[in-house]
Amino acid sequence: MFIKSIKISIDTNEGPFGFLTYFKRNLNIIRGRNSAGKSTIVHSILYALGMEQLLGAQNDKALTYVLKDYVEYGGRKCFITRSLVMMELESNGKTITVTRKIREEKVDPRLVEIQECAVLTKGEQAEPLYRYLHDGGSAQIEEGYYTYLEKFLGLDLPQVPHKSGTQTKLYLQYVFAALAIEQKRGWTDYIANLPYFGVRDARIKIVDYLVGTNVFELDAKRARLDHESVQLNTAWLDITKALSNDALKNSIQVVSLPPAPTAVFHASEVSYLKRTAQGPMSLDEYKNSQFQALLRLQQEETKWKDATPEATLKQIEAETERLLRLTAAYEATLGELTLHRASRSANTVHLKQAQDELIKNKAAQKLINFGASLDLSIAKDVCPACHQDVGHSLTDLHEHTPHMDIKTNIDYLQSQIRMLERDSASIALSMRETTVTSEDLTRRISESKSRLRALRTDITTTSTVSKANLRQQLQMEMDIEEASMFSQRNRERLEKLEALAIEVDLNQKARADLPKEHYSETDQKKYDLFAKLFRSNVGAFDYHSAPVKDIIFNTDNLLPELAKIELREIYQKDFSEIKQASEERSSRDSSNIAQESSASDFVRLIWSYIFTLYETSSHPTVNGNHPGFLLLDEPGQHSMATKSQQALFMKLAAAKDLQSIVAASFDDSESTYRESTHNVDFKLIKLGDKAITPGGDTDPVGE
Repeated sequence: MFIKSIKISIDTNEGPFGFLTYFKRNLNIIRGRNSAGKSTIVHSILYALGMEQLLGAQNDKALTYVLKDYVEYGGRKCFITRSLVMMELESNGKTITVTRKIREEKVDPRLVEIQECAVLTKGEQAEPLYRYLHDGGSAQIEEGYYTYLEKFLGLDLPQVPHKSGTQTKLYLQYVFAALAIEQKRGWTDYIANLPYFGVRDARIKIVDYLVGTNVFELDAKRARLDHESVQLNTAWLDITKALSNDALKNSIQVVSLPPAPTAVFHASEVSYLKRTAQGPMSLDEYKNSQFQALLRLQQEETKWKDATPEATLKQIEAETERLLRLTAAYEATLGELTLHRASRSANTVHLKQAQDELIKNKAAQKLINFGASLDLSIAKDVCPACHQDVGHSLTDLHEHTPHMDIKTNIDYLQSQIRMLERDSASIALSMRETTVTSEDLTRRISESKSRLRALRTDITTTSTVSKANLRQQLQMEMDIEEASMFSQRNRERLEKLEALAIEVDLNQKARADLPKEHYSETDQKKYDLFAKLFRSNVGAFDYHSAPVKDIIFNTDNLLPELAKIELREIYQKDFSEIKQASEERSSRDSSNIAQESSASDFVRLIWSYIFTLYETSSHPTVNGNHPGFLLLDEPGQHSMATKSQQALFMKLAAAKDLQSIVAASFDDSESTYRESTHNVDFKLIKLGDKAITPGGDTDPVGE
């Protein structure tokens, strides 16, 4: 990527103002005193690229007043009526000119005009293309500006995990956060000012992409398998829940049904037990017994007219006793439901109390840890005033019983919460089962009452057919039909589970075939090269907070760290503590180097990190995805030594395929400027009192 030229055009109530300059392919330095407008030019470049979110806002809200409100000139304010930015870029042999309005009536700043020619450097004209940004689809569909810019730069941005669990694009704004460093917040972290798009571990994803690792393909496959696993789990649970609920409603117990997805499942292994007055029996046995009973009733149907009233009375007595038993059982289930509801309410209260206590204890632990990092007495459980021991409990201070320390208390509360959550699930299941039993008893009570009415009618009737017999036959036929329909319904469900089990098996095998290490051997070599180049750059930039040889690159978080940093704590610890810490600490535990560096040295680390990303990506053995462009606003932070600034400029100027644009004031010192740029090949763009001047968009600035 090569920015050839930028033009700022501003119309005011007192005439036109603006700025125009041309850039060369390597190092360009925009020099101007503080408040001359260097950052205005940097912001305009980002605005034309659609990257103003790196400044903390979108559209004209990210820009300074001089681009949208008024221009100060000759001691007065010239109010802006219209303003725009034009920028000419080249990538992969193609040149385009981008025009983006800042302020103009009836034109939304989200509209971008593109001419595929060199408007600023050659005066060419072409039919404009219109694209939009900062709205849905601007990075996905053809009409989106970010889609166009991604294709123009020859990038192929990968899909990465979103915090919602889905996949999303690694947006272009993320990539430019590692290319463009603005003055106010850009020098506060290795890659600062990351816009929020919900991407997990965004900085790591940016570095992985620029360095050209192949983790995105593996991550996408892993994410696809994870998503597929969740879908399989959901489908399995839906089917088993439907089957279990169906069984509960029919007083059936399901045997050997796996509650969670399994790779090996055979429908034939699942069986059903029907709960009856005689005890549980298999569903087939139940249907057979009901069928035999139905045959007996049919045989007895013609004999009923010869039966005596005494026989019918005995049946009434037996059915009455059965009704009493069913009624008693129903009342018992109502009592059980009442107890379950009381248990659920108490459990909810206890769970809420435990969760509240856990929040308080974690907050207390955090405060203690913060105190520990400041070496405060209170963090050591000692009162700073009276030097007495301080406990972690708010119970009666006069008690002499031992109290759990805060970490143990947190562990205890977490285990209590897990136990209470399991109890809640168990209570919910018991309530569901009891409710189904209650509904079944209600149905059976209704059937018993109907049979009693039929038997009483049989005593006085002159019919040759028993009404009670017919009703009982009808009920048995319905029971047999329901059992058969249950088997048929759930045969289909079990077949679906068999198909799911095959998919689970394939998912597990595919997951097992994934590499165990996050980075392949090839990717690890790329980061070994990164670490080597980073240490070289750190040394060249005169980093002095720690020996360069102690710096390592941690591939867990893709940050530089200090190895064996515990040896630097010798004035705070006994030798035995130092030795133990050295033996126990791993590279994962080693200290972030930023925490061990002075302010100016941390800026040197950021220089090294940003430049090493380019060096690694452009290395012949890597073939990464760096666009070959850096924009640095005031890199000489914290009164940076001129020697270090010169080393940075020498590196930037020597990078063959890198265009870098640096805005710097050099502390408004001519000697600082001379020393910092000594023997450096660059193009100087020297600003006057102000970058934005009358007619400035027609007269280019720069030697």
